[in-house]
Amino acid sequence: MPDKTPTTESPVVCQAGTIRGARAAPPPCCGTECPIEVMYEENFNQRRLCTDMELLAATTWPRPELARRILVNLCRDQPAHFEDDARGLFPRLRARALPMDGLDKTLSRLAHTHEAAHAAFVLLIPALACMAGGDLPGPGDRDALYRLAAAERRHLIVENAILLPLARLRLSDADKSALMAGMRARRRQPRGTDFACARVFARLDLLFPGGPE
Repeated sequence: MPDKTPTTESPVVCQAGTIRGARAAPPPCCGTECPIEVMYEENFNQRRLCTDMELLAATTWPRPELARRILVNLCRDQPAHFEDDARGLFPRLRARALPMDGLDKTLSRLAHTHEAAHAAFVLLIPALACMAGGDLPGPGDRDALYRLAAAERRHLIVENAILLPLARLRLSDADKSALMAGMRARRRQPRGTDFACARVFARLDLLFPGGPE
């Protein structure tokens, strides 16, 4: 049965005062508000990744396109999302938060979950490559997909409910401009691909001429 799930469109940093993301009508933004809204869009797309992982975990027939989309997210989109947090949002929030915000433990915990999630995703990449070639997920793969989706959803809830509203409140205009500039710069740079992803993408190039985009 063919896979007819839609492709995920990564958010694009502000152009002409808007963000283009997965939502039908993303909120307008300009100037210093833009990085916060872009991060909401990034998180929306990461929630779609969670849904994709749950769909793949539950499937009873091969879904190679769905597995490919998950691989592209894990190898391309999620590293950018993690870098936006680790190099942009987290250090600025830590510097600007007030003692009453109680953010130190939350930020440290989220940084640790980034590391744990990346390590878990790397272990799953070879299995996803097989699924992208037409295999069904095995029992262990299904369990890993469910667990990773649940962990990522918990992470996104904290970002959306606590960090981003607080960033809007605490970060200065200069902080937000610098955050936006860093996000733009990271997306302009050629992105390195780690060894596990590079091997899988080389295999996918054989299966799907034109690459995994």
